[in-house]
Amino acid sequence: MSYSTRIYILGPDDTLYRLASAKFSRMVDDPTRHRVERFAGQRVRMAEVIVEVRDRAPCAVVRLVYEMLGFDAEGRLDRDAFIRRNAALAELAMNSVIPRMVDVEKAVVDAGSRFVARGGTWHPSAALDQEFLRAALDETPCKRL
Repeated sequence: MSYSTRIYILGPDDTLYRLASAKFSRMVDDPTRHRVERFAGQRVRMAEVIVEVRDRAPCAVVRLVYEMLGFDAEGRLDRDAFIRRNAALAELAMNSVIPRMVDVEKAVVDAGSRFVARGGTWHPSAALDQEFLRAALDETPCKRL
């Protein structure tokens, strides 16, 4: 048994595209050289899926996260926004695991990370959620980028 990460992008016309994880990593590492002109000037919906793999076939979805991706007019990924949102998500996750010294009398709550993280997520309809699950398990074909 092993695990595999799969990246899907939902185009503005609701076409589902699969993006190789290595290509996505290159887009994050060097957006100037690894552009996606198809999404130039757009903000698109993305799903990152971790699947359990047995005998080289996906058998279960372990984790499914929905995010937004922004592209500039030339199809370059908005790397800064992507990194900022993921850092905010990591901070929120760590806040729930690592106890902090908090002044219980404090009336102001620092919610900046929550707003940044929430601005980069989306929630699909039940039907669209099922479409992502079927694609992740290779039950339905989708176009590749």
